Amino acid sequence: MPPVPAGLSEWFAPGVYVGVVVLLFGALNKRIDDLNKRIDDLRDDLKASEARQREEMRELRSDLKALGGKVDRLVETLAAKAP
Repeated sequence: MPPVPAGLSEWFAPGVYVGVVVLLFGALNKRIDDLNKRIDDLRDDLKASEARQREEMRELRSDLKALGGKVDRLVETLAAKAP
């Protein structure tokens, strides 16, 4: 087995450290990208939910106005019948 050149053995450990750091940095970047995608998906879901809630509130308000009119007519009818 040929001997390892002196310069190679001096650079081996730092090279391994740099390689490990690069791998960890790549994995961290992928995880951050995945989290950012998840956050974007949650924002989209939240916007859709808010839009549905706004539509439901519009419907409830219109129902409430219609009910208010019916209550007014009922009160007027009862007031007219009262002595």
